[in-house]
Amino acid sequence: DGDMLNRANMIGYRSGFYEDRELEAAFDVVTRAGARALGLAEHGIAVGASADFVAMPARHVPEAVVAVPKDRTVYRRGKAVARDGKVLAG
Repeated sequence: DGDMLNRANMIGYRSGFYEDRELEAAFDVVTRAGARALGLAEHGIAVGASADFVAMPARHVPEAVVAVPKDRTVYRRGKAVARDGKVLAG
């Protein structure tokens, strides 16, 4: 379905990941590693960055990977473009 957080969850599940560092590695595979492979290694949270990110109710990365919260908001260039799996108008 293209949901990269769901893929991180499946990587963790199929690999028997239970520790935080392992779940963080699964998250890295579907986020930072993909960006590095595309030559986008400079992406991240920093002043002047493109402000493309996903906000969700999770206290930390391992919790997000395990819970795969559905109530997420996707931001592109700092503006909300999708919420809870639906594209926003405009």
